[in-house]
Amino acid sequence: MPKATTSMPETKRWSSNWSRGVPGLLWRLARVGIRIRLFWVVREGAPSNIERLTTDPRFSFEFVGTDDIPELVRVRPGVDAAKCAERLRGGLRCYVVKDGGRIVSMMWCDLEKFDVETFHRRLGDREAYLFGAYTDPAYRGQNLAPFLRMKCYGALRAMGRDSFFSITEYFNTAARRYKQKLGAVDESLHLHVGIFGWSSRTLTLRRYTADV
Repeated sequence: MPKATTSMPETKRWSSNWSRGVPGLLWRLARVGIRIRLFWVVREGAPSNIERLTTDPRFSFEFVGTDDIPELVRVRPGVDAAKCAERLRGGLRCYVVKDGGRIVSMMWCDLEKFDVETFHRRLGDREAYLFGAYTDPAYRGQNLAPFLRMKCYGALRAMGRDSFFSITEYFNTAARRYKQKLGAVDESLHLHVGIFGWSSRTLTLRRYTADV
């Protein structure tokens, strides 16, 4: 008898079920003290088609300081004012989109170090690590996330920074797609394992291009 084969729709369905089921399993493991996290380190900032597009003129883009901390707290639930102040005092920069005086999208930039779980690296003089991007739910669907990054690239280049890094969670396909549209390329794939808060390690599973 001929061997049974798995049809393409069945393969896609299995892959889809797997990608939906694993994050739930990891969440349940985290609740009992076992934290497993898969993430890519990506390099951003290559030329992309989005640079040809224009934004709504009512939006402005800028770095903000301590005077804007109340707005940072308002726009993102759970943000702590003291933590924002600590970051700004420590040299981190916060780049935002404003609608008038209202912050509607934001992202942090570290110019000194790449610091994720137990994966640490000092940054060079021309590098920046981008993290903590967030858009007000009322403004989602207006392409603010990619424009936030694109404008931030330009602001950082004006400061002499032209090599940008970030992480993308392995199962966050939406973030992966939009970063790729902005020209992002994978640098490496990592696995972080933490057990009951007292032991943790980050492993490099694969390198795709030059070392970061």
